[in-house]
Amino acid sequence: MLLSEIVSTFVRMCATSDYEEHVRYVSLVRREGGEPVIGITYREMSVDPDLVASFVLAVIIFENRQLRRFVKEGYVVVIEEGKEMVGLLIIDKVEDEDPYREVLKGIIRTFETVYEAQLESWKGDVRPFREFALSILGAYPYRRFDWELVPRLSRKSDPAFEGYAPIPWSVGEADKKIQTVVSFVNGKRTILEIMQSTGLSQEDMVAIVSILDHFGWATFGRKITAETYLVKVSDPHKFLVGVYGEQINRFVELCDGTKNLEDVAALLSYSMEVLLTVAKSLVDAGVLGFGET
Repeated sequence: MLLSEIVSTFVRMCATSDYEEHVRYVSLVRREGGEPVIGITYREMSVDPDLVASFVLAVIIFENRQLRRFVKEGYVVVIEEGKEMVGLLIIDKVEDEDPYREVLKGIIRTFETVYEAQLESWKGDVRPFREFALSILGAYPYRRFDWELVPRLSRKSDPAFEGYAPIPWSVGEADKKIQTVVSFVNGKRTILEIMQSTGLSQEDMVAIVSILDHFGWATFGRKITAETYLVKVSDPHKFLVGVYGEQINRFVELCDGTKNLEDVAALLSYSMEVLLTVAKSLVDAGVLGFGET
């Protein structure tokens, strides 16, 4: 079974749970020499995941003992062995570990297939393997988002903006895919629309969106359409009144949660295209918020 098929099955099985919040650490290690090829830390732990991994690997590789599960300070280490690689997955205690184990198996099989030649002629350089993080994060993303959310790149004009944090997995093909997604982020397209425009797979898109969020490259909000209901949060700032005119106050007052933007447009002289642009600016400025209708 392909990794994408395993992941799809896993997501369906865990659709009503917060399973991703239980993932703490994933690592792939070479069986023969014990070299860590790639490791991804998801969340803080009370123990050093690298030390836990080193202990488990010492037992498996150097003592030649079979070990499929290990518990340390409330964390569960799920262990799977492939032909060339050992996979370690540290998670919180959960009722059913099998779905996590099946995805880990798929990750190992996919890695060994993709890098078969490099593993057979091992040269000790692990840098070419970093781009595989995209496959791991497609299975275990840092965070999963609603496909209808709209990503926006972090604004350099924001005083709190300190520059984009470097993404360690942005190398090779992974870098090309990440930069492709970034080029399509314009604050208007949804995650789903970006995926359809770029032609990327669902797993790649899940991974990249979670990466952009994790490293602070993007924020996410709801898309504003003619059917959107907005409510007033505060009075428009003087700057906004100066840009859009006094009629902006009328627009804000009409957004009372009982009328969608199509209804509001019928009461104003704005075209729908202009109204959507103004509404987005007001939501970004905190003047309007989303209604629940």
